[in-house]
Amino acid sequence: MHPLTRLLTERKKQKGYLFIPYIAYGDPDAKITFEIICKMVEGGAATVEIGLPFTDPVADGPALERAFRRSLKHEFKIADVLSMLSKLHRKFPNFPFTIMSYANIFYQAGFKSLLEKFYDNGVQAVIIPDIPHDEKHYIIQKEGLSDILGRVAWIDFITPTTSAKRVQEIARDAHGFIYLVSYKGVTGQKNFTLKPLKPLIKSIRKSTRVPVVVGFGIRDKMHAGEAVRAADGFIMGTVFHEMIEHNMERAPAIPHEIGWALPNMLP
Repeated sequence: MHPLTRLLTERKKQKGYLFIPYIAYGDPDAKITFEIICKMVEGGAATVEIGLPFTDPVADGPALERAFRRSLKHEFKIADVLSMLSKLHRKFPNFPFTIMSYANIFYQAGFKSLLEKFYDNGVQAVIIPDIPHDEKHYIIQKEGLSDILGRVAWIDFITPTTSAKRVQEIARDAHGFIYLVSYKGVTGQKNFTLKPLKPLIKSIRKSTRVPVVVGFGIRDKMHAGEAVRAADGFIMGTVFHEMIEHNMERAPAIPHEIGWALPNMLP
């Protein structure tokens, strides 16, 4: 069993569900991002998904696109992200962080080198939305990633349109957790419901013991409750960047506001 799978499985037993908040690095600046992540860890997160800004995101809705634009107004370097991760790792040495990034950043930095640097700074999972499952296996072989991926889980997506055969393939290969996309489209839509996905969740569970975590469209306690009744946990991100956007005039208070709001968002 992958170390992250083991950790999340134990966390699920203790807490009853897995809460994975998402935050885009640098929105509204790196210092506030660090403080927000600290509030999320202290507020009960099982892992925090940290998104690296990118100019052409394919899976992110309007609120997260605006967050990326705010982030990219500042000079963005991988070294700055690694510096923040190093501080977080010192503060929370046993906490597993997750990085969400588009493929271009990995190609530019080098897959193996970047994954090793992430791991050295507390990252135990990566999400790369624009690399499909088949290409992932090609990259693992070409770049010699088998060893590092024994320590850093490369998270797979399953969506409502994934074929039954592909669901079985992804579930059998999965490590860390499976990211179950709740609907067709991009993040942040307001039509969340899991009723149509219950047969899909049952199918996934037949092929894997890896936790199934629901993302896209989860905005409040009611949505979170529905997710943890059907799956093992949930990912929540757009709502945090809407809070940032609505409080830009008092940006230093944003981490406190998010920390205060978190208990009211959880099941």
